[in-house]
Parts: sequence; C-alpha cells; structure tokens
Amino acid sequence: MEGSTVTLALEVRAEPQAAFDAFVEELGAALDRIGIDFEPGPDGRVHEAGVDVGRIAAWEPPGRALLHWRSADWDPDDATELELRCEAAGETTRITLEHRGFGKQFWGEHEVVGWFADQLATAFLSRSAPLMYGNWLTDRAARRPSGSVARAGYRDPTHHRPSFGAVLAALQPGPDDVLLDIGCGGGAFLADALRSGCRAAGVDHSAEMVRIARELNADAIADGRLEIVRADASRLPFDDDAFTCVATMQVFFFLPDPARVLAECRRVLRDGARLAVFTVSEEARGTPAAPEPMASRARFYTDEELVELARGAGFAEATVTRPDLEPFAREAGLPDDIVALFASDQRAGQLLVAR
Repeated sequence: MEGSTVTLALEVRAEPQAAFDAFVEELGAALDRIGIDFEPGPDGRVHEAGVDVGRIAAWEPPGRALLHWRSADWDPDDATELELRCEAAGETTRITLEHRGFGKQFWGEHEVVGWFADQLATAFLSRSAPLMYGNWLTDRAARRPSGSVARAGYRDPTHHRPSFGAVLAALQPGPDDVLLDIGCGGGAFLADALRSGCRAAGVDHSAEMVRIARELNADAIADGRLEIVRADASRLPFDDDAFTCVATMQVFFFLPDPARVLAECRRVLRDGARLAVFTVSEEARGTPAAPEPMASRARFYTDEELVELARGAGFAEATVTRPDLEPFAREAGLPDDIVALFASDQRAGQLLVAR
C-alpha cells in the first residue's frame, strides 16, 4: 500500500532561527514527557522504549531538518521521511512538519483518513476547545510551569515577592531552623529564606522548576544547606519531625487533596513548629492575582475553611489574616504601578499560620 503525506504547519511572528530553536526545544521536552528521547543535532536520533525510531539525516538550522523514520518496527521495509522546515514568510516564519510515505500498514486506502481524524484532528480540536486549552494554559503558567516564559518568570517572580515577604515575616526563620518550601517553583523564595542562615529543602512536581531552582541555589546546595527534589506535596519524601517551619505560596488553590497535604506538613514538622500558607481569596477572582483561565481551575477558601483544614490536619492553633502586601512590595523594589496593585485590595491575599 502506498503511503501518504501528512503535513502540519504554523505561522508565528518570529525570526526563522528563533522559531526553529523554540520548536526543537519544546518538541524535545514534550516527547520526553511521554517517554520518547529526542537527541537533536547532526547525528541525532529518536528513541522509544529503547528502539531507534528516527535518525537525523540532515541538520541545517534554521531552514531544515530531515529524519529517516520508522513507524512500524515490525516491518523493516516501512521507512519514511520526516522533514521540519522553518521558512520566512514576510513578517512571520512558517514552521512545517511533513511526514512523507506514512501509512503503509493500513488495511484499506481510506484508513489513513480515520487515523488522521482520530489521532490528529481530534487532538487538535479538543486541545483548542475551552476545557483542554484552559487546562494547558493553567498548567503551563502556574499549575505545572514549563517553557521558556515560565522558566524566566519563576527564576525572578516579581509579583510573588510581596507574598514571600509576608510569609518570611510570619515564620521568621533563623540559623537554628530547617525550612521546607512546598511548590518551590524556580527557587526564588528559598534564596530569600536562606539569607536568614537557616537550612532548607524545596519540593516541586515540575521537573523544569526543580532544575531552575537548583541552578539558582547551586551554592547553597553545594554547601549542604539546601536540598531540592521533585515530589508530590501529598507524599513528601522526608522523615517525621524533619522541619521547624513549612511554607507554601501560590500553590494551595491547585491542590486536589489539601487535607492530605496539610497532614503531610504536620507529619514532617516538629511539635510546636510553624506552618505558613499564602493563597488568594475569592475576592481575587478575575484580578491579576487570579486571572482566567486559572481562576476557574482553582479552589478558593474562606478564612474559616482554611482554619478548619489546618485543625483537621492536627495543628492545635491556626489563624488566617489578610496581610497588607504593599510594604513588602515596596521592600522588594517593585515599580510604583505594581505596588499600587497590591495597595488597591487588602483582602485578596490570605495567610494561614498554624502550629
């Protein structure tokens, strides 16, 4: 059976080199998440479950890359070509991915249409419809950050620094403390906290955030003052009574099981040690603190609900305040127009402190 040509294309406002580099980076990261290893470059290969799937036959960035491809490892004669092209088109670059000779294993001439509808068109339409599109945007930016924009933003999260200040003021870590940061992102809060002389650990479920946090805090890790691991907040990889304080910021509203996470916090905290959780209230919905589509995928809590959750997890004392973040925004050196955002609504943020 003759194969078909399958073509995917995108026009983007970028120079060809920037488009090529971004596409290769994003493709490699996405393939890695599903267990496919992509090695770009002149001698690059693609591996799936230890099997060679593709081999780069031509590597000519930014214009072109050609791969010899094998979709059917059970048929050595089924060899196809995949070509990536990035071509200037006026003020845009056209990114084209073309698979030539695909579909020789189909049992009928029109089965390729079924495959195209089921495997490509349905995926494209569902991922550009509100539910999955909104989920992707939320994950990409906040719930499981990834990509170059997230890496840059979480390395220096300016809009989060006021909440960092409020949490540090509540916990007041010092040289005798061992602090845990849950959802540590790019490690900026850890860097601030370590200036107190404490030791610390950070966890995040995003592999990219763990890598950025380790890079940002490389000296502290080398000195043995800091450990950063990829982990689930509901199953913390630490012994009982390991910490004197726990912090989590801009994370709580995304937790699927907050009661379990708080119970884990209580388990790893020593008796009398303190917990600080910064989250945003229902009043923040639709503002820069909780924009859509994130707000529709987050859970907001009343002050009373937060207190009840903490006490249910075993904390004897728990209080919630609505901290004034303006002083912390000024202390962080944020521009006046950004400081004004924090000054305009004093009830957007919630700070749960428990012990």
